[in-house]
Amino acid sequence: MSNRRISEILVAVVLAAIATFVVADLAGGFGTFPDGRWASAIAMLCLAVWIGPGVFRRYRGNGGAALKAIAVWLAIACAVALAYSYGAG
Repeated sequence: MSNRRISEILVAVVLAAIATFVVADLAGGFGTFPDGRWASAIAMLCLAVWIGPGVFRRYRGNGGAALKAIAVWLAIACAVALAYSYGAG
């Protein structure tokens, strides 16, 4: 599959997620999944689409370094989330 085709699929996924958020916002949320969670889920999806291909391209053939980089970024994200929840409480 060509890089252009993958990019088109990722853009379509992001647009579908945004459309889902708009529909959820108009409906006041889907069941017990409120608008804020939809926004967070779509933001995470957009970040994954933006960051993911670069990670795969940079670490092609070096899985150990890719896992190490992912672990470092997850640790940073957890630290930021912990600091945010500690400050909000």
